[in-house]
Amino acid sequence: MALVITLFQGAQTVRAEEFKRAENQVEKIVEQARATAETMRLPENIHEQEGQEAARQSVERLKAPAFQEQVRCQMERIQQSGPQQEQTMKTQDKSTLTAQESVYLFLSSSVPETVVNRYLIDIGRTGEHRIVPVLFGLTQGLEGKHLNADYFSRVMQAAPKCQDTPKSPCQRLAVPLKVNPGLFSRYNISEVPALVHDNGQDSWSIHGEAELVYLLEKVGKAANSPVLAGISARLRGGQ
Repeated sequence: MALVITLFQGAQTVRAEEFKRAENQVEKIVEQARATAETMRLPENIHEQEGQEAARQSVERLKAPAFQEQVRCQMERIQQSGPQQEQTMKTQDKSTLTAQESVYLFLSSSVPETVVNRYLIDIGRTGEHRIVPVLFGLTQGLEGKHLNADYFSRVMQAAPKCQDTPKSPCQRLAVPLKVNPGLFSRYNISEVPALVHDNGQDSWSIHGEAELVYLLEKVGKAANSPVLAGISARLRGGQ
């Protein structure tokens, strides 16, 4: 037993010395690696300054009052979009003529210019581009270009009492006053003023010198049209 023990102890001594040598070698390797790391340098980033400048400009744009105002307006728009806005859009849809519908207001030079002007102003107030005023022909025929131009200039005035001057011309309405005798024939118009509502399948008409809102209401009731009722209400609301 003593021999065995001695041999075992000798083996432990040998193994301890080997471990010590290995440990010393590891320490040397670690020291060499540390020294090598201290001498290493990463390559310089040639875009570093450009990137910093771009970042600075982005921050300045974000802080700019104009950008902040855009953000505020966008937030308000998002907050306001909800059931109330959806209801408003539905109401507007019900009072807007569809692509299949048209309303024609038939006029002629026999109607006083002040009356024609009032009709055109009211059409502009409806905001409906499908309400179209129509003339059978030019007031002075094809030869009276200057007289025709003067007529259109007068009846298209946005402010009836305005007087044109070279330095301050009067504002004109953005309402297309059309010349179309074919429409007179299509709807058998023999008396003016006359209003026709065509929904793409049927048409209803009324004639007589009355305010546009009255003509729209009467035709709207005859056609059972919530669209014309909405336009009439909108027109009366602006009076």
